[in-house]
Amino acid sequence: MVNISRLSTHPVPITARGLITVAGQGPSDSNGAGKSSFIAGLSLLHADEQWRLQSGAQAAAELLFTAELAGQESMHANADRGYIIGVFVPPAADSYDELEAAALTVWLRINRQSPHVELRWAHRLHVPYGETENERAGGADALWDALPKGNGRTDIRANRLARTLYGSTVRCVSFLSTSVRASLTANLLAQPLNELSPERIFDAVGALTGLTREIELEQKARAQEYEQAAKAEQAQEEYELWDGRMRVVEQGIADRQRARTLLAGAEDSWRARCARYLVDGVHEADRIATAVAAQESRLDDLEQQVAGASEEVDRLSDDQAFEQSGRARITAYEDLKAAEKALHDEHSQNVGKAETLTEQIGRLREEAAAADGRTEEQAAAEVQAAEEQIRAAQRAKGRTEHAVGVAAEALAAAERGEDVAVAQVRLLREQGITAVPLVDVISLAEEERAEWETRLLPYRHAVVAPAEAVPLLAALPGSLLVEDVDGFRAALADRAGKDGHIDTAAGVHGVAGFAEALTGRAGRISAARAGRERAGADDRAADEAAEQAQRARSRAEEHLRGSRAEAAATRVQNDIQRLRARNAAVDDELRGLAGALRTAKDGYEAALGERNARARQIEAATTVLANLKRERENNRARWTELREQRAELDLPRLHAAWAGTVETAEQHLTTLDEVEQRRSPADWDELCARQADEARAACFPPGDPEQNRPEELRVVDEQRRDRRSAAYVRLIPDVLRIVGGFLTEHERVDRDNATQIEQERAGKTRTLRGAQAALEEARLASEALRATTAKAIRTKLRQVSEEFDRLDQTYGGYGGSLDFPEPEAPADPKKPWQWTITPRWRRGEGKPPSSYRLRGNTAQMDDKAVKLVCAAALAGAQDRPLMLVLDELGRNLGSAHRRDAVALFENIGRDRAISVVGALQDDMERYAIGASSLYIKLRRPSDVMPYNQSPVVIGSEADTARVQLLTDWMTSFRPPT
Repeated sequence: MVNISRLSTHPVPITARGLITVAGQGPSDSNGAGKSSFIAGLSLLHADEQWRLQSGAQAAAELLFTAELAGQESMHANADRGYIIGVFVPPAADSYDELEAAALTVWLRINRQSPHVELRWAHRLHVPYGETENERAGGADALWDALPKGNGRTDIRANRLARTLYGSTVRCVSFLSTSVRASLTANLLAQPLNELSPERIFDAVGALTGLTREIELEQKARAQEYEQAAKAEQAQEEYELWDGRMRVVEQGIADRQRARTLLAGAEDSWRARCARYLVDGVHEADRIATAVAAQESRLDDLEQQVAGASEEVDRLSDDQAFEQSGRARITAYEDLKAAEKALHDEHSQNVGKAETLTEQIGRLREEAAAADGRTEEQAAAEVQAAEEQIRAAQRAKGRTEHAVGVAAEALAAAERGEDVAVAQVRLLREQGITAVPLVDVISLAEEERAEWETRLLPYRHAVVAPAEAVPLLAALPGSLLVEDVDGFRAALADRAGKDGHIDTAAGVHGVAGFAEALTGRAGRISAARAGRERAGADDRAADEAAEQAQRARSRAEEHLRGSRAEAAATRVQNDIQRLRARNAAVDDELRGLAGALRTAKDGYEAALGERNARARQIEAATTVLANLKRERENNRARWTELREQRAELDLPRLHAAWAGTVETAEQHLTTLDEVEQRRSPADWDELCARQADEARAACFPPGDPEQNRPEELRVVDEQRRDRRSAAYVRLIPDVLRIVGGFLTEHERVDRDNATQIEQERAGKTRTLRGAQAALEEARLASEALRATTAKAIRTKLRQVSEEFDRLDQTYGGYGGSLDFPEPEAPADPKKPWQWTITPRWRRGEGKPPSSYRLRGNTAQMDDKAVKLVCAAALAGAQDRPLMLVLDELGRNLGSAHRRDAVALFENIGRDRAISVVGALQDDMERYAIGASSLYIKLRRPSDVMPYNQSPVVIGSEADTARVQLLTDWMTSFRPPT
C-alpha cells in the first residue's frame, strides 16, 4: 500500500484460507499502528460492497495519508492519491513456473478528488520496488502510468470494480467499526448476541450476504412508485385546477347562450306589452274625456249652492243686540260668583294660619323659659363677652403649642447633637472634615462650672476643626473655629481674672449661673427636657382655660335663644287676634252678598239658554256650507286627477314605443294566445321586468365583478335599483339593448373559446391518463420486484439457516435455525423494508430450538455469534473463496472464550475456504499467534515517525512452491527493462 494512511509500502503476504490476524504496536499500545486502515484497504481491494461502490466509493478517500492526523503537518503534505496493490495467483497452481506465469497484479488508485477509485491490472508481477520507503513510493506513479487502461480511453471506476475483478460473486464481506469507513450495520461480534434486536441481526446478516443491496433496490422501486404517484397526483391536481378554471369560462359561455334565448323572449314580450299599452291607452283616454265633461257640469251647480249657504251663515252670526244682552247678564253673574269665592278662600286661609300659629306659640313658651329673666339685649351682651374670652384663650393656646413644638425640637436636636453650631458642623462634615461643637469637647467638673462656664460664654457656638476648614466657613458669617482645645483653654485661663472677669486686658465680664451644665451633651439634653416639660404644663393650662370659655359661651347662647323665643311668642299672639277679627268681617260680607248673587244667577241661566239655541242654528248652517265646499273641492280634485291621468297616458310615447298604428297594435294582440290576451298591463310590466332581469342575470351573473359590466349598464342598474319607481319598467328597453349588444359582441369569441377548451381538455386528459398509467406500471413493477426480492431474501436466509445448522452441528453444537417472517413493506419510501432474524438453537440433544433471547452462558452466545457470521459469509460466497474482514476481533469475548473463538474461526476458515481477517486487541495477541494461519503485526513505536516500520509476518503454508515464489519476489524482484 502506497500513501495509504501511515502504512509502510512493504509487501504483506496473505494466505488463501484460515484465520489471518492483524495486530499492532503503536506509541503506547496497539492503537495508532494502522490496523483499521490495513483491513479497510484489504476490504476495498476485494470489492466489499459496503464501500458503496455503485455510488463512487467516496469514503475511500479517507484512506489516504493525512498529515494533520499523523501529527506531521509541519514536515509532510497530505497525499492527493495513493495505491492499493494486490497480487493474485490461481489456487490450483502448485508449481513455481505455473504460479509465476499465472500471476495477476491489480492496482487500485485512490484519489482525494473524484473519481475516488480507479482500476488497472497486469498479467504479471508489477509492484513498486526499491531499498527504501521513498524509492518504493516514488516509483508508484510511473508504474501506474505504465499499466493499460481497462476501459479504453478511461479507467474502470468504483461502480464496475466488483464485476470486473470477481464477476457476480461476492468476494468480501466485512464488519468494520472504524472511522476510516464508518458503518451503521451492527457487528455481531462487537456485543453480546442477545443484546441485539432481530432487526439489527438482519442488517448484519444482510450486509454479509448481499441482501442489503436487494433491500435498497426494493426501496428504490418504492421511491419510484411514490414519485410516479406524486406525478400522477400533481397531474390530477393540475387537471382539476385547469378544469375548474375552464368550467368557469364554460359556465360564462353557457350563461351568455342562455341569455340570448332569454333576450329573444324578453324582446317579444316587450313588443306585446307595448301593443297592449297603446290599445288600452286609447280606450282609457276616451273614457277619461267623458268623465271630465260630467265633472265640469256638476262643479257649476255646486258653486251656486255654496253662495246661498254662505249668506245664511252670515245672517245668523251678525246679531249684535242679542250678543250684548247675553254677555252683560253672564258677566254680572260671573263677577259676583268670583267675589263670593274670594271671601270663602280668605276665610279658610285665615283659619289655617291661626291653627298653625297656635301650635307655634306653645313651642316658643317652652323655649322662653331658658332666658332666666334676661331680656334679648342682656343675653346678646353676655354672648359677646363669652366670645371675647374664647378668643383670648385661643391666642394663649397658640403660644403654648408653639412653645411645646420649639421645646420638642430643641430636645430632639440636643439628643442628636445638633443643637450647637449645627450649620457649621454639617457643612464641614459634608466636605469630609471632622468637626464637633466646642461645648461637646470640653468636659467640666461641678466645681469648675462657676469659673469656666463664664469664660466659655462667648465661644459656646464655636466648632473644633483643623485650620484648613476656615475657608469653607466663609459661607456662614459669624462662625467661630477652635484649632487646639488644650491651647484654647490655656489661653483663656491666662487672660481671665476672678469673679467672672473673662478678659482682664479687654475688660470683658460674663455672667453664667445656668441651671444645667453649659458643656457636655447630657447637660444640654437635661435642660432641653426640662424646657419641654414647662412648655407642656403651660399648654395644658391653656387647654383648661379654653374649655371654661367654651362652656360660658354655651350658657350665654342658651339665654339668648330663650329671650328671643319670648319676644316671638308675643308677636305670634298678636297675629292670631288679627286673623280672628278679619274672619268675623268676612262672614258679614258673605251674608250681604247672598241676595244679589241669586238674582244674577237667574239672568245668567236665561242668557245661556238663548245663546245655545242660536249656536245650534249657526252650527247647522255651517255644516251645510262645509259639506257643499267639500264636495266642490272633491269635484275639482277629481277633475284635475282625470286630466292628469289623461296626460299620464302619454299617447305619443305609447305610439313611439309600438312604432305603428292603433290598428296594427290591435291586430298584433289578436295573434297572442288566450292567456296572453287576458294579461293585464301590470302583468305585462311584471313579466317584461322579470324576463329582462333574467336575461341580464344570465349574461352578468350575481357576484360577477362590477368592472365586467358595461358602464352604461351600471348606470341603468343604479336608476332601476328601486323596483317601485317608474324607471324600473321604463328602462327595460335600455337593458335589453345593452345586453343584446354585449351578447352580439361576444358571440364569436364564445365559439372560439369553446373550441379551444375542447381541444385543451383532450390534451390534458391524455396527459393525466399517461401519468396514471405510469403510476400503475411503477406499482406493478414495485410489487413484482418486492415479490422477487422477498423470494430471494427467503432463499438466502434459508441458506444461512442451513449453514448455521451445519456449522453448529459440525463444531460442537446440536444444530440451529433462523426465523425470518416476511414483513409488510412500509408506505414511506424513505423507510427501508425492515426484515427480522431470530436465531434459535438446540441447547441439548433432541431438544427443540429455543430463541437467542433465552438467557444462556456467555461462551455459548459468543460461539453462536461466530457460527452465524461464518454461515452468513458462506451463504453469500456461493461456494467460492471468500474473505471475511472483522475489526476488533474478540472485543466482546471474555478471556475464557477468546481462544475458542480464534480456533473456531481458523477451523471454519480452513475447512470452508474462507480467509478470516481480524484486527486484534492487545490482550488477544497471545491467543492469535498459535491459532492463526497468518499473523501480521504492524509497527509504529513513536509519534515522530510519519510511516510504519516494516511489519512482522508469521504464518504457515503447505504449498512449498508458493513460499519459494514469494521469497524470490520479496528479495530479488526487479521488473524487466
